[in-house]
Amino acid sequence: MRTLAASILLIAVGCNGGPKIDDTPNQTGEELNYVPGPYGYGKGSVIENLKFIAKWDPAGAAGTASYDQLPLKPLSLADYYNDKAVKYVVVSGNAGWCPPCNEEQKYVPGWQAKYEPKGFKFVQGLIQGYNARTGAPATEADINRWQGDHDIHVAIGLDPEGRIHQFADVAAFPLNMIVRTSDMQIIYSETGLRNLDATFASLP
Repeated sequence: MRTLAASILLIAVGCNGGPKIDDTPNQTGEELNYVPGPYGYGKGSVIENLKFIAKWDPAGAAGTASYDQLPLKPLSLADYYNDKAVKYVVVSGNAGWCPPCNEEQKYVPGWQAKYEPKGFKFVQGLIQGYNARTGAPATEADINRWQGDHDIHVAIGLDPEGRIHQFADVAAFPLNMIVRTSDMQIIYSETGLRNLDATFASLP
């Protein structure tokens, strides 16, 4: 009973590590081929160059790849900042064990098909795997399972350091941010299950 109660609490609030500490690397530095800092966490801030080891289907929304056949490769927000065809990056933080995260995935194929041609890219950081009790960091096997469970063809990356969670007041799942690539500014940030279709449609 105690384990069940703890799991329900985790689902509600995620992994709460206490007050957020602003420890973004290179707060006032400048990274090669990326917009210079200072970087921040909230809406209106410039986002740091988040880096993942990720898998993605090169065909995007039209893809049919099984991710267990794809290699893990480095991926960073700088890749999108330097791609002039990309206008927005939708960055999501998820956990395999999280019911709202899983529920939100039903929207993802539709979002991708509708907005990818308009310059949107979707990047999911799978922060934790499928064990709610331990909250263990996600692995390559978790990426493969997550993609297969939801038949999504977005970039899915490992975020073992939980850098994405620095962008929420409480480390909660799911977290969604929209980053404008012209200046890498966070223009939207919310936690909790969301259908973002109307938000995406409102962007120029």
